[in-house]
Amino acid sequence: MKAPYATKSVKHLKNNNGSWAYRRRVPKKHQKTLGEEYWNRPCGNVSYQKAVAMVTEWAEEDDALIASLDHPDTAANVREATEAKSMAPKVAGMIMAQEARILPDDFDPLDAAVARLKAADQNPEFDKQDQLARYRAILEASFSSHIIVPTDPDKRLEFDMVKTKLERRISEIAGDPNTITAVAERYYNENESRTGVRRKYRGNIKKLTDFMGDLPISHVTSVSLRRFRDQQSAIMMPSSLSSVFTPIRGMFKYAIDEELIENNPVPSVVLKRDKRSVHERKCIPYPPLEMKRLLEAMEEHWGSPKRGLRDERRIAIHMVCRVMAFSCLRPIEVVRLESKDVTDEWIKVRESKTPSSHRTVPLHPALADFPAFMASGGLETFRTLKTDQVEPVRYNFRRLIRDFMDPPISEPKKVLYSLRSTFSNAMRRAGANPDIRRAILGHAEGGSLNHYDDGPEFFKKRKWVNATDPTVIYPDTDDYYDDGLADDE
Repeated sequence: MKAPYATKSVKHLKNNNGSWAYRRRVPKKHQKTLGEEYWNRPCGNVSYQKAVAMVTEWAEEDDALIASLDHPDTAANVREATEAKSMAPKVAGMIMAQEARILPDDFDPLDAAVARLKAADQNPEFDKQDQLARYRAILEASFSSHIIVPTDPDKRLEFDMVKTKLERRISEIAGDPNTITAVAERYYNENESRTGVRRKYRGNIKKLTDFMGDLPISHVTSVSLRRFRDQQSAIMMPSSLSSVFTPIRGMFKYAIDEELIENNPVPSVVLKRDKRSVHERKCIPYPPLEMKRLLEAMEEHWGSPKRGLRDERRIAIHMVCRVMAFSCLRPIEVVRLESKDVTDEWIKVRESKTPSSHRTVPLHPALADFPAFMASGGLETFRTLKTDQVEPVRYNFRRLIRDFMDPPISEPKKVLYSLRSTFSNAMRRAGANPDIRRAILGHAEGGSLNHYDDGPEFFKKRKWVNATDPTVIYPDTDDYYDDGLADDE
């Protein structure tokens, strides 16, 4: 039995020639998001009471949907799904036609992709979601596994470039959370990388994203990494290129472990080996007479105020160089020291290159003023630096030996780091054995025994540190002899 008056009291319930239906106009502002102007759902062959219950339930669901679309993120997600649904039949038809080889002989998927990309970019009626759906459709239709990759080098380069461009634009609109930069940051956190290491790694990862964009990590291929390698190898030495790829290797290994990607593209990227010998690569120590002249120049140049160099920074730079000259510490190890790490007896290295480098170094008599300097906050001037904390020391030391000393020290392999091997050589000349020098340098002994040996006793290390003077020349010795113990720059 019909209920002609009841239909007026139930919103959105319509009588279609004797059958009930839910008919409702979609709010205009949401029509493009949902891809339809009206909701029109038949209730089927049901009673009036059942139709009322069904329409009431549908109305509540759609009311909630309309309310949720007022949130921009929800609207964007729904719109994305709508556009993808509308493009799916077109993409499926294109893929089917290509696989069946029923397209014209002159059809080129790459040319078609370039044309469609241009159309998507230039259509004034398209918003970001329109473009996103079309970018994804182009990527699937022209760059999926059914496509035969061009073998011609120029065509292959264009193929990779268009594919990368699409991936970048998709990432920019869709906001894939697993971008290169995002995954790299998670890798640093997982690895508990120190602040200085993170800063260096971020700089190297930025080289990669500057080259290919901040793509989702799953879109990075061995081909694109090899192109990046070739670009960087044209402007840097093999050893530097290897350093650039260090965080890249770690990031992709982390991504594999976390199942963010299925294949690791890095192993197929071969880096050129540095053909220089160890002695060709390493810095050269200062011989005793030159070291004596250098210490005197440091005192003269940094012992009084300098224009353009704040007093606290000048004094700190001088102290860092002095500590290096009488301790074998690396520059970054000195700069990271805190007041609790320095006493009248020793220097405790807690922040170093590797965990095996954490050690206690006896305080040399020439550094008797170092504990008081640290207690006064002498190295705090480096804490505010957002870039490389060692760079002010490195820069001013380089200017000292190249520009201000007369005659200058012009040998390019004689640098700030040379102070480390200089003190190691001086310990050898004084009679310290390799185990003593290795312990002071912070080198781990090779082999399994290193896990069961704490190294030489402190009093033995103190004996040889106190006996070492890098300015003393011993008879019948080669001042330039270097046994390689300090080769870790």
